[in-house]
Amino acid sequence: MKRTAATVMALMAILSLTACGGKAGSPAGGSGAITKLTYACPGKSARYNFVNEDGELDGYEIAIMKEVDKRLEDVAIELVYTGEFSALFPGLESGQYDIIGGGISWKQERADNYLYSEVPYFHSPTVLGVRQDETEIKTIGDLAGKNIAHIAGTAQAMWLEAYNEEQPEQKINIDYVDASAIEIMNMVSTGRYDACIHAAADFAIASQELGVDLKLYDIENADEIQKPDSYYHYAKDNTELQKKIDAVLAEIRDDGTMAELCVQYFGTDLVPEH
Repeated sequence: MKRTAATVMALMAILSLTACGGKAGSPAGGSGAITKLTYACPGKSARYNFVNEDGELDGYEIAIMKEVDKRLEDVAIELVYTGEFSALFPGLESGQYDIIGGGISWKQERADNYLYSEVPYFHSPTVLGVRQDETEIKTIGDLAGKNIAHIAGTAQAMWLEAYNEEQPEQKINIDYVDASAIEIMNMVSTGRYDACIHAAADFAIASQELGVDLKLYDIENADEIQKPDSYYHYAKDNTELQKKIDAVLAEIRDDGTMAELCVQYFGTDLVPEH
């Protein structure tokens, strides 16, 4: 009985060591422990983050995270999607997620509560889109009394809410929908909504994927709505992780890998200059 018990204990020890062994691709016999991290995104943004035909997360942001995972031998990143943008920050606060992404721009309200990556990975200004036959809407001021759809919690939605509070006599009717940016653009093209406000790159995607052809207008002081760069986010107190991931993001950017991935998914290099 003692011999049997000892054998079982030895097997358990071997299994335990195997489970905690080096990351795939790491040198055999590596002694460093693997830190498991969770990266979350909505999973509903064409080209950025989406579920492909194989049921796996794909997209530009995902490809970058996979590259980070590959370069950090002591880290294993699990990729998950929330289905809703609004679930990202609560999950970060609760510790459910370690890193989040989703074309998230810089906003002071977010900077007060979360850590921004110091290395942006995407650049695209915000513009106003309307149907080709629309002649009355050319500026934000022309949206008074008009119907517009948006995704709750996004920079554009937050700006529109503030706009309505500051100018109640020019109030814009906002309908919060569970849809992707390009789906919203399609709703505008079919007449369900009067206009939409999104990053210029999203309109290009809608044109390529859905044949949506909207008329675009520059927005005065568009940076007040959303800075043109996108960043990954971390919990406010997780500076160690931020610096660790940012160091690799800088490598991926500087060696041209980030630009290659951007061209792969968007057909053009939209990596911010540094």
